[in-house]
Amino acid sequence: MIEINKILVTTDFSEGSEAAYPVAQKIASSFGSKIDFIHVIPTIKYLNESIKKVGAPLDMNKDIYPKIMQESEHLCAKAMSQYILENNRGEYFVKIDRKPSDAIVEHAEKNEYDMIIMGSRGKHGTRMLRGSTTEKVIRHSKIPVFSVDESVNENKIDNIVIPTDTSHLSLAAFPFAVLLADTYDSSITLLHIIELYGSISEEIPRQPDKGEMISIYEVLIERLNNHLADAGIENLHIQRTGVTYEDQAVITEGEKSRSIPLFTKIEKGVSAHYEIERFAEDQADLVVMATHGHSGLAHLILGSTAEKVAQYVSKPVITLRPEKKLFKK
Repeated sequence: MIEINKILVTTDFSEGSEAAYPVAQKIASSFGSKIDFIHVIPTIKYLNESIKKVGAPLDMNKDIYPKIMQESEHLCAKAMSQYILENNRGEYFVKIDRKPSDAIVEHAEKNEYDMIIMGSRGKHGTRMLRGSTTEKVIRHSKIPVFSVDESVNENKIDNIVIPTDTSHLSLAAFPFAVLLADTYDSSITLLHIIELYGSISEEIPRQPDKGEMISIYEVLIERLNNHLADAGIENLHIQRTGVTYEDQAVITEGEKSRSIPLFTKIEKGVSAHYEIERFAEDQADLVVMATHGHSGLAHLILGSTAEKVAQYVSKPVITLRPEKKLFKK
């Protein structure tokens, strides 16, 4: 199973970014993780040039940024001491960069973090539920990104929803969802939308005696078990219960095992992202999705559709990028 040893929390000291602190602490307490903070001071090119032109007796690099860094370091230390338990407390980093999202992604990958946790929106809100910095980190990070807002209850996540188009790419999100479901004592729901104008599940053979939706459901569970086996995850498998759309994800540790309720929901809709957002609003406490990298989120309905979900869904979202070999399947 996946381990979470190092967590990077991004902050701009706003109320929005503060939502990430208790979530990070909850996960760190469960896995014995170390939590680091990072704050990125954006360079202000226009202001730099303006000061030079008017001949003001100020130098941004010598007079302004050092003071901002000193204050930022103080705020990081204060936030960590206030929100993070001492045994989970790591380091804090303050950087200056023209693009905060690039600095966050680069720092996270260079230092081999297992998860980035950040507020959905910082100081500069937009009409999207995830601000531009968060959206860019989600788009470019190879490390799982957990974006949360002020409404999240870090102690209560009852149902984790995984949107899937039945592809190996979308199912790559499943092990991480199981990890969190085990931590929060949650159930998991696989959500597949049959779009009016076509979706990848059209290639699944329909069994006349079972109908379209049950045919998709049975192939989806079969593909999920195959995906876990192909990924070499030997201590996790799907156990059928005999009840349609209701199964169990079973985690085995030696002679002991524990199960997580696994539901499958298949619906029809004109717009996949609208149906996913609607379902998440009513049924999800957390959405876990596979990402595709620079071009958006994985595969067909997890292309531009899921990118919209990641931007607009009003629930916490975790995005992660599958291994490269899955893109060939």
